[in-house]
Formats: sequence, C-alpha cells, structure tokens
Amino acid sequence: MRLRQIEVFYAIMSTGSLRRAAEVLHVSQPAASKVLRYAEQSLGFALFERTGGRLVPTREARIMLPHVNTIFGKISDLKRLTENLRYARDGHAINIGCVPSLGLSLVPRVIQKYHAAHPGNELTIDTLHGTEIVSRILNHELDLGIVFGSYEKQGLTACHIADIPLVMIDQKSTKSPMALEDIDPARYIGLSENDPTACLLDMAWEEAGLAAVPGVRVRTHYMAAELVRLGGGCAIVDGLTALHHPGLPKPLLLKPSLGMACTVLFRADYALSRISQDILGLLKEEIKEDLAALPEN
Repeated sequence: MRLRQIEVFYAIMSTGSLRRAAEVLHVSQPAASKVLRYAEQSLGFALFERTGGRLVPTREARIMLPHVNTIFGKISDLKRLTENLRYARDGHAINIGCVPSLGLSLVPRVIQKYHAAHPGNELTIDTLHGTEIVSRILNHELDLGIVFGSYEKQGLTACHIADIPLVMIDQKSTKSPMALEDIDPARYIGLSENDPTACLLDMAWEEAGLAAVPGVRVRTHYMAAELVRLGGGCAIVDGLTALHHPGLPKPLLLKPSLGMACTVLFRADYALSRISQDILGLLKEEIKEDLAALPEN
C-alpha cells in the first residue's frame, strides 16, 4: 500500500465513514473513494464491506489496524522531529525538561533571567521525572534535561553541575545536624522508591543499621515539603526545595551529610548550541547562590 492509501484507510477506521474521512484529509469524497478502491485492488482483498450505505471493516482490515497505528505513531514522531529541527535550526529555540523539584525553584529563575536578556528566543519547559526526560532527549523532543542523580545511558552526555545537600525539614525539631537514628520513623515521609534520592537514603539507612519504612511515600520533594508544612511529619529533601518552599521551618543538616548530584543531560551526538551553553552558565550561577544560602556544616 502507498502512504496515501494508508492515510485514507486510517481516516476511515478513525472516523467511521468515508465522508468524514474525506473531510479530515481535505479531499473530496469521490477522491477518497477512488484511493480506497485502488488500495483494495492492489491488496487483492476488501478492506470494507458496503452495508446500507455504510463501510464496515472486514476481518482483514481489523488485523491490519494495529500495524497501521504503529505507522502513524512513527509519522507523528517524525513530524515532531521536523518541527524541532525547523524551530531550532537557527539556535533560537530550546526545549528543556527538568524534575519537578527544580521546576518549582531553580529553573524558573534561570528562565526568567535568560528570557529578560534574550526576549526574541523561544523557550519551552516541561516538568518531568528523570526517566521520561532521558527518553525525550533520545527521541529529539528535548534539548536539555536537568535532573537529580546521574543517568549513564548510551547516546547521552551527563554534565555534573553541583552536589545539592539533602536536609531534614521538621516542624517539631531544631536539632542540627540530625542523625538518621534520631528521626522518628512513625513521622517520616519517604520518597518514591524510583527516586534517585530515595535510593541514596535507603543505602544510608542500611549503612546505619536502621530500617525506615515510611507510612507515606510521595513522588516529589515538593509534595514531601508541603506535607511537612501542613504538619504531616518530617522529611528529607534536597536543599533547594527546602530553601524555596514557602512556610517551611529552617532546614536541618544531616549527620552524616548526604548530597545528590544535579546533572544536565543532552544528546551525545550533538554539540551544545549557544543558547544551551548560556542556560548551563545561568544554572551554575543560580545553584551557587542557593548553596551559599543553605546552612553550613
């Protein structure tokens, strides 16, 4: 089948009628009917049965549909890729993905500063989880990803920006530094087991000979911080979240100290554009400022 024949078949299956399919494809109904007829002739079997003025998919058509769906998924991917290439061709557009915690503190300030200095450039920012950021970079949907932890994967370059300290936040304690064994497990709010920070903390608990089984687990540092603000318990979060989340008590240092890498990801087969380099520079400056505002050991 030719691509146009596949398009007509897909449109009919999606809309349920030849008339609506022709409208979707912006062609006349006789033209769509002609393409369908040629498709069936080339295949050697019918795709639809004509019943009472309606087109009813045949068994063969239903078997073909999942494969056609896959083709159109690839076409959609190609369309997004060409749009990304078109808009980023002159280096005046960038798509950035960042983990939610950074999307609520650090990244907005970076974007605001960059946009103020370069108002003509186009910036698109998504808050996503780390694994999704990696996937979108590899699929050409993102230019930069800003994550916690290190994601070593073929096709990616990881640029270490800074080590962000983890801190305890608790409405009922002012003890600093806070040892893990002094944390009340009944009040402890944990992070999702898929979070890189959760993995680091689990290892720290294990090394201390302790076992923390949180009664509540959340997917983002921001939600953990909000639960603490509401009096729902205590949590260990990244220092940037603790610094910028409104209404939180003063963050407490941990003993032993723990930190999580902040990393920028991009495709290994592409050189960083000028706009990406500028964003990277601003990230480093803003993180340096924030780290200076956190309590020192």
